[in-house]
Amino acid sequence: MENFWNIVRQICEIPRCSGHTMEMETFIRKWVKPYGYVVKSDKAGNIICYHDEATLTLQSHYDMPCLGEAPNLELMEKMGKLCATESTLGADSGVGVAMMLLAMQDKKPVDCLFTADKEMGLKGATALELTIKTKHVLNLNAQESEAIFIACAGGLDLIGTLELKRAKSEGAKYYECSIDKLPGGHSGLDIDKNIPNANLEMVKLLQKNDIKLTGILGGQSPNAISASAKALFIIEEGSHVPRQFKEAVNQEHVHCYADTQKILSALVNMPHGVKKDNNIYNIPHSSVNFAQMKIEDDKLIVKLSLRSMDGIGMMQLEEQTRSSLNNFKFKIKEEHVYPAWIVEKSEFAQRLSHRVEEVEGFMEFKGVHAGLECAVLKQKAPKLEFASIGANITGSNTTRESIDIRSVERFKEIVYKFIDSEAAFVIEEAEAQKNKPYQGTREKGTKNKKNRR
Repeated sequence: MENFWNIVRQICEIPRCSGHTMEMETFIRKWVKPYGYVVKSDKAGNIICYHDEATLTLQSHYDMPCLGEAPNLELMEKMGKLCATESTLGADSGVGVAMMLLAMQDKKPVDCLFTADKEMGLKGATALELTIKTKHVLNLNAQESEAIFIACAGGLDLIGTLELKRAKSEGAKYYECSIDKLPGGHSGLDIDKNIPNANLEMVKLLQKNDIKLTGILGGQSPNAISASAKALFIIEEGSHVPRQFKEAVNQEHVHCYADTQKILSALVNMPHGVKKDNNIYNIPHSSVNFAQMKIEDDKLIVKLSLRSMDGIGMMQLEEQTRSSLNNFKFKIKEEHVYPAWIVEKSEFAQRLSHRVEEVEGFMEFKGVHAGLECAVLKQKAPKLEFASIGANITGSNTTRESIDIRSVERFKEIVYKFIDSEAAFVIEEAEAQKNKPYQGTREKGTKNKKNRR
């Protein structure tokens, strides 16, 4: 495993925040050159590496959400886990990418598809212009070592914009308030864990006091439950000042917003949390994350991340969420739309289950309330079969993110065993097809009948 962890360390030294991955793209292309794979890329930054004898395609994304100190990652090992100091680690992509680079270094007969900007609504997979030549794709971005994922949520982001009325406030005393270091969490995987949302916590606090708002900012990423928020505002002279409010220093503002109560009312009523449960996999079926809020250019802007495990659920969820925004006269646009991956317990997934159970001693099929490229790629190529596996990763999309080191060792064993068993399966299948008795389409007696005419 030393080679694997060396690769991980190299990856962690390269900035790969979503939307800013040029250095990582260059690194992958250079890495492949010595090992004889044919490399192709497209305009979206996706890269595929072909092996002449590939029977399986490995797939992972190479971008990461950058929260905290990222992309400056200071790696630390603690109690059998690898993490980064006060930073996201990008583990769900980093482990998969490292595994694919190692497989090519070991000249394994696999194709490797590296997709770009997954954390921005699966943009790379959606814009893919490359050909997947094998019949089967193994996604390496899952976060549980004893599970095979065969379904995932679809999603979209709604952005609401509300025009505000500015009022002059020369000579007023300004105060500020910050909420930070809340736990945060993944907007899909953790949305059912009652994690406090800093955006809502800030608005609830402001609503209890007689203030005039000047600015507000909260949330770090659509894929994360907000862990921090801050606000700037006026408190009327003589009014009570709560201990959480601090007098603003070096403040040059001379305005506030006359419609503060309307702003706070709109924000405190933002949809957030699980809206429907999925009783098959005991995960959320539909959810909304009140991800981000800000005042900019006299506009209140909010971003909501919607997820659902099927298309009908998404239609219903979007209609409900749009209705909530319409109640407060927001102008709405949508972005980063991607489909759900409906349950696919294929023969490919069944074969994979034998390898997982062989290494882990236990295996179960699961769905995940998060987006996987399997959904987008399946939509592009319906005849392909998909499955998703990974190592044990906790705290995804937070500064507490970590990888269980021993689970990664088992993960590598599963991937390598499955590469070998799939190659053997394809050979056996070809031999069986070759030895299959010929069955013509002509009916018995046809030739004699023609000769008698």
